[in-house]
Amino acid sequence: MRSIRDFMIEVHNLSSPVLEIEHLKTCFDTRDGMVTAVDGVSLKVNKGECLGIVGESGSGKSVTFGSVMGLVKKPGFIAEGSIKFNGRELVGLEAREYRKLRGKEIAMTMQDALTALNPAYTVSDQIIEVLMAHDDLSGSNRSKKKQAQAKAIEMMRLVGIPAAETRLDDYPHQFSGGMRQRIMIAIALSCTPTLLIADEPTTALDVTIQAQVLELIADIQDQMGMSVVLITHDLGVVAEYCDRVMVMYAGQIVESGPTRVVIDNPQHPYTQGLLNSIPRLSDLNCKITPIEGSVPDLIDLAPQCRFMGRCVKATDAC
Repeated sequence: MRSIRDFMIEVHNLSSPVLEIEHLKTCFDTRDGMVTAVDGVSLKVNKGECLGIVGESGSGKSVTFGSVMGLVKKPGFIAEGSIKFNGRELVGLEAREYRKLRGKEIAMTMQDALTALNPAYTVSDQIIEVLMAHDDLSGSNRSKKKQAQAKAIEMMRLVGIPAAETRLDDYPHQFSGGMRQRIMIAIALSCTPTLLIADEPTTALDVTIQAQVLELIADIQDQMGMSVVLITHDLGVVAEYCDRVMVMYAGQIVESGPTRVVIDNPQHPYTQGLLNSIPRLSDLNCKITPIEGSVPDLIDLAPQCRFMGRCVKATDAC
């Protein structure tokens, strides 16, 4: 029997996607040569769904969505492709227009909250800054700041910060890793974005806190009806929280589909390798089989399958 969430996602999928990327190619001009970090990526994020992006470090996950956010700067550039948000083309968008979009309609949480948050400002200052820049506040500047402060307390409560009123003037280093991650989420959600991009939201957190942060994102997604892109290394996390999954390797999408289908019946040897690398508590005697080697150098790649050098199933046809 289908859940209400499954039904709503099916209905939403009949309408235009929130985010649509077509044939995206993002490059970096380095001293050693041209690095093609993202090569021909096409994907869609539908309304109300959670899309998981999985792959090792260096597979192009963060660069893909850094391109969406307009954060790729020289020596990086978008060489080809299209990025549309609610039908609006973002490639080539002026910096002023991007600033209006970032934080208000598309928000992104970065991998390491300690380095992403400014250590010189209190957490309330950092939430208020976003609200003052984007939210529809009325009255004098003093009145706007008071409204923004009240909203900052509300957001801190929403993400589960205890005694939010007393912690407004604390600095990032005064919070634990899990609480800093919650502050990052509060900043990202302060203007109620349509799309949240969560880039490794559980990096450096213990397993219990990881679960709390992911449950928090899932709960807020349901409350706000927003779309979520969850970037992670962990297929176990994707299996628990994502509606669809895309597996990236060396700048390309090698497999995609409904999460349950990909997890239960992976087709690409790389996806199979990722799944074989996960410990199974249900079978403590199950052998973990790591993927040998590392992601290839992205300069002057050969036209063959990029996983060929690490693949136990490789043949001449590859």
